Amino acid sequence: MHGAAAPRRVTLVMTARERHALSLRAIDSVLANTTAPFRFLYLDVQSPALLRAELQTRAAAGQFELRSFDEPLWPQAARRRVLDELTDEFVVFIDNDVVVEPGWLESLLGCADETGAGIVAPLYLWSDGHQRPTIHMAGGRIVQHQEAGGRVLDESHHLMNADPERQVLVRGRCDFAEFHCMLVRRPLLDDPRMLDPAIRCVHEHIDTALVAGQLGASIWFEPAVRVTYLAFAPFTLDDLPMLRMRWDASEGEASIAAFAQKWKVIVDDRSFGGVRMFLDRHVARVDLIRPALRARPEQMTPMRRDELAQTRSGLLDLARTHGYANGDLQSLSDACARAQLVMNAGYRPCGRPFLNHLIGTASVLVRYGFRIDVVVAGLLHAVYTHCPPLQAGPAAAVAQIEALLGGRDSAVERLVHDYTLRESQFAMHEADHVGDLTTHEAELLMLVAANELDMHLSGEIRYTGRTDTIKPQMLDLIDAVAMRIGAAGLAASLRRCLADSASVDRTWQSGALASYRIGGRTPGAIPMVSDLPRWMAQRLREQA
Repeated sequence: MHGAAAPRRVTLVMTARERHALSLRAIDSVLANTTAPFRFLYLDVQSPALLRAELQTRAAAGQFELRSFDEPLWPQAARRRVLDELTDEFVVFIDNDVVVEPGWLESLLGCADETGAGIVAPLYLWSDGHQRPTIHMAGGRIVQHQEAGGRVLDESHHLMNADPERQVLVRGRCDFAEFHCMLVRRPLLDDPRMLDPAIRCVHEHIDTALVAGQLGASIWFEPAVRVTYLAFAPFTLDDLPMLRMRWDASEGEASIAAFAQKWKVIVDDRSFGGVRMFLDRHVARVDLIRPALRARPEQMTPMRRDELAQTRSGLLDLARTHGYANGDLQSLSDACARAQLVMNAGYRPCGRPFLNHLIGTASVLVRYGFRIDVVVAGLLHAVYTHCPPLQAGPAAAVAQIEALLGGRDSAVERLVHDYTLRESQFAMHEADHVGDLTTHEAELLMLVAANELDMHLSGEIRYTGRTDTIKPQMLDLIDAVAMRIGAAGLAASLRRCLADSASVDRTWQSGALASYRIGGRTPGAIPMVSDLPRWMAQRLREQA
């Protein structure tokens, strides 16, 4: 199909790994960087409508052959569906979140020809697609030994996170490749044990390697082939449903059980601790809502005023009630202490301590089961905007706050930083296109919602007469995002508060519209709003 100088020997089969958003980028990379003749199959499993339409257009233009499936299929099941179509000498399985470098396919084939390998693994890098990549795996390793109750099997990624430019990498045998990208001799796939449908969520690649070994096929690592797995590219809200399904914990355990039975492996953390940790952490670093709290009925119901915490003890009690682990409770406790330092002697316009507002914002996020770093960001969301002045200047103040938030570009600091400069974050977004929002942007929007809800439930809006409440367009966006992530009750709470937001009689209003700090030789109210956001915005413009 591509090139006519030599006979075609290989078919590429691309499948969606855990999201659809990177498919076109992966396809374009293959088309731009491959000169050896190849057949290209894209397996479209329940792609979003816009992507499916684009895939159909490109397939009609001859870029690849499209096989579309409307039922939910695991990647292994989709690969099995097209086995009978694969008639070339080799098959390359490649995921839709991988980009390749020039010469990649030629070098894979060259390694197979020169070594007789049954499977060839490239040098797997990983990155967000912009930052310099590091090594994901330079050949897989398996260490195993036999015990009375079965086999203990430990798999690892050689040189994970090492700098590829600082390593001397040579071709050699390894123990397994991964479905990110692997070349396989077609006859191996005729064995019925290959592409096992029962091992579909995790350890598919280990199963493939073990079957290949029993068939007498060798597995080789070829460092001349570099492919980059876009593991850290931003996820969108459209990506969340597939991500949640793909790495469902119960499916992972089912695959572990099937793998253990097939290969007589003892089911304990020596063999499966790493993969269980992956299942626990991989989705958790992306998903806004903690997996254990996603499907609760409370996620769909408005928050009551008595659920709003205003003290450290109230927040910790709420978090315990909603199942947050001891480590999460410690993170909340530490964040309360840091917030107290920054907001010392600070008050909200309604007269309550500023710390109460921060705790209230965090309690909204706890009530709806948000990931702990989002909750902590809610608790510390105002440290840039309302910190006390530092005589050393804005650069020193920002550096000090960055350290307080866990270091520049840590998960919490990035959220608080971007929340601080959020004015233009959502200007171009409409509720109809909410799926295009990254999960990070969605987190910022939920911080906005939680901040607003605290001001309503605490009575701050009613007892100050503030009119700078949330705009209808922003509320529509919050509504759409909250529904998409499974926390519709948060938006419903805001709508209910806005519908019942009449201020109290002016006699009882504080008359203040801005936060203040009590200080000075003759104690009085000093405005709290900091100049740091302006300085940070200027720094951002200069860096850009």
